[in-house]
Amino acid sequence: MKKKQLMDLIALGEGFTTEFKRSGTSNLGREICAFANATGGVILIGVADNGEITGVDDLNRLKSEVQTTARSAEPPIAVDIAGVDRVLCVTVPEQHGKPYSFGGKFFMREGASSQQMSREEIRKFFFREGLIHFDETPCDRFSIPDDLTSDAWKLFQRRAKIPADMEPLTALANLHLLKDGSMAHAGAWLLAKDIRKYTISADVA
Repeated sequence: MKKKQLMDLIALGEGFTTEFKRSGTSNLGREICAFANATGGVILIGVADNGEITGVDDLNRLKSEVQTTARSAEPPIAVDIAGVDRVLCVTVPEQHGKPYSFGGKFFMREGASSQQMSREEIRKFFFREGLIHFDETPCDRFSIPDDLTSDAWKLFQRRAKIPADMEPLTALANLHLLKDGSMAHAGAWLLAKDIRKYTISADVA
């Protein structure tokens, strides 16, 4: 990064892809993780929140600390580090191993700040990134004691060519149709006479 590019970034202020840090690596893992889970960004260490260049001492030591922090994420995050005058520019390119966590927590960039994701936000993030498919999620409407009838099971058992002596729950687990002890949507659909009982908007083509 050239000095002109640095000054242009500072002039634009903090935002969705830019973060200022006066000094040190406090909360740096959080910021790197948040950018990695978004579209990437740049962290300028040695710049105050108001855009004043405060600079940092011992750039080489700080570079090493930043690399260690980035590698401590799960999975490790690749960053580019460059010193411009006394400002350390940490560029987090857009990553392809999402989602990333740091210290066992997931963070996301929201506006000009990085926020820890709630359980619901993590779930939505996994869906958005294509890491969870709807058919794999638990179907709360399906009651295994009530809806897994003998007739429904025998029909499914025959069609799926499941051995006659295999317990239904064992077979369903082996077929990955159980999720956290509940029937997955895929299992509910396969065993249902009318899938709309479990997924209102569903239809059969």
